[in-house]
Amino acid sequence: MRVRVFSRALAVTTVVALGAAGTAGAAHASGVPSTAKAAVKAAPAGARPYDFNGDGRPDLALGDPYGTVSGKTTAGFVTIVYGSSSGFNTAKKQVISQNTTGVPGTAETADHFGFSLTSLDYDADGYADLLVGDPDEDTTNGADAGSETILWGSSSGLTGTGSDTIAEPESPGASHRFGYSLAAADFDGDGFTDWVDTAPGAGFFYPFKNPGTALAARAAGSARVFAPKTQRHAVRGSKKAMAAAADTAVTGFIPAVGDVNGDQKPDLVIGWQDTDSPTFGFDVWDNFNDQGPTWANEVLTRVDGLAVGDFDGDGYGDVAVGGADESAGTGGHVTVYKGDATVTLSASSTLTQDSDGVPGTAASGDKFGYSLSTGDVNKDGKADLAAGVPYHSVNALAHAGEVVMLYGSASGLTGTGSQAVSQDTSGVPGTAEADDALGWTVSLLDPNTDGYADLIAGAPKENGTDGAVSVLLGGAAGVSGTGSATFGAGTLGIGGVDAQVGVRLGRIS
Repeated sequence: MRVRVFSRALAVTTVVALGAAGTAGAAHASGVPSTAKAAVKAAPAGARPYDFNGDGRPDLALGDPYGTVSGKTTAGFVTIVYGSSSGFNTAKKQVISQNTTGVPGTAETADHFGFSLTSLDYDADGYADLLVGDPDEDTTNGADAGSETILWGSSSGLTGTGSDTIAEPESPGASHRFGYSLAAADFDGDGFTDWVDTAPGAGFFYPFKNPGTALAARAAGSARVFAPKTQRHAVRGSKKAMAAAADTAVTGFIPAVGDVNGDQKPDLVIGWQDTDSPTFGFDVWDNFNDQGPTWANEVLTRVDGLAVGDFDGDGYGDVAVGGADESAGTGGHVTVYKGDATVTLSASSTLTQDSDGVPGTAASGDKFGYSLSTGDVNKDGKADLAAGVPYHSVNALAHAGEVVMLYGSASGLTGTGSQAVSQDTSGVPGTAEADDALGWTVSLLDPNTDGYADLIAGAPKENGTDGAVSVLLGGAAGVSGTGSATFGAGTLGIGGVDAQVGVRLGRIS
């Protein structure tokens, strides 16, 4: 396997509807952003996403794709911290790699197991399962062909027992990197959560349909069956609408999920990056059926972060896009494209750190909008947006990082009432340090199930390459440092193995 350096912090998944995930997100139980005003037609069968032990609370899934396993550098693993009535319980945790009993394969250098994550209850047994992307796994299809592994939930949490792996189902090949990104939702409204997997080296994504065979097998007392159906699609849709020719390969995909057209079913928004061209953009796919989705629209714009949420409460999911490039010296921006019944995406608004109400001042290189997640932090029925700013200087400490919370309103997403939080925020354990990169990833989840989404922010360079995450509680007034928690590799028992805790977060939206 080739050793790679990845510049993109994928918030994977989706949402799940969020989503984004996204792990943003949360998203959340339905596979569609819990903050969207419109509801899905029926809640998918089984447990809520990330509730691996079926106690009704989402657990925290951390991807550690650069971690060392049995001396194999960047082999990768995942770390799970279980939820409780008081939030995440760091005393109840586990680490799973390809060397864990029951997990297919073997940990190898540069596999990057844990590069992407998403969750669903595939067999509807009341315990959420975890899908793990392993995009640089060498297979019989070639080097870096990639794979995806399902880890089953149980009353005691995730287990490697009986887990299964799938490869790219159609025309697999070397450097396709199947499993690069994942997103889950009940796209076709049949009551079973589906998911999307991507292969950027081939330029395709795969909507995987859950045909319910695992549920039928369980009912019959048979062994678990992991046999999803799929049909591949080029990530870029109608060529007639494209301003540039479609590429046969791209360098990265960023998926998000939400109800953009207001039909009460989640749609897929998939951002793509082609840093070789360079071209960037996102496509919206809706009306999922047995033949897959229908392409709805495409926007060519810089995409570093992506999430979907109903920010103005009108029943249509809006697409939030983070452009963490320099944006004419602004240090990054977030543009929101309004959803509508025909997915025109013609109305948009942009926020930077110089916008009215947004804390601080824009600075070159801050990477405002590098990661995004949606959720209802203040429980007002409108989606809010967490925007990571991982290279922001805090008290003159370069690249210490922060997260800006932007709140939804009847007018949509604005700077009014927004907050900037860092490890120097009152009540947050720890201290901001240079190069921590807090905000590299963000996720809005509700681990204590009080109805207020909490902010989870990754700082993968805390203490070198150990990493850490900070959890700030949501409330009627927004996020607060009071009662917050910060924990890293030492607390999780994975210190000294380049875990980079927080480089990947399981999210719903």
